[in-house]
Amino acid sequence: MAEWALTSLYHTVVNCRDLDESVAFYKRLGFEVLNDRRNVTWPAFVAGIFGLHRANGRGVLMVLPADRDGPMIDLIEWVEPMAEFPDAARRRDMVPRIIAFRTKGVHAAQKALEAQGVAFTQAAYTPTEALGIVGTACCYDPNGNIIEMIELEPGVRHSRANEALANTQ
Repeated sequence: MAEWALTSLYHTVVNCRDLDESVAFYKRLGFEVLNDRRNVTWPAFVAGIFGLHRANGRGVLMVLPADRDGPMIDLIEWVEPMAEFPDAARRRDMVPRIIAFRTKGVHAAQKALEAQGVAFTQAAYTPTEALGIVGTACCYDPNGNIIEMIELEPGVRHSRANEALANTQ
């Protein structure tokens, strides 16, 4: 037996241009604030943990109410060092940063979020039934990350792309 093992995904850090704008966006997706650290001065050891000379920022830890023990989103607006972000005009020519969420009602989600001004990459995509995907829609968060919302058929853990491709060859 191994002496150690990863047990679950704890949280994902999302670097933010504007923390307040990002908190509002993720609330729109259904997240709620679990721990607000906008006015906390980071202790010196944080820089070492992240392999930096200096580290300070403003943060908000958020969770999905339906998955309170699941992975969290840790929104951080870096003060020192400052984070760099892709130019929105060039994002179609850059490798994207993607955060994917299983979604119930992906088509309705896109319609509701578009009505609130959220920009999507294209209309929701509904692939062939063989993939086990009801639909997928991708929008941009305020920081240039792509938020993928994917709805799978009941009982499907991930897309059946391998099987579908094998059947076409």
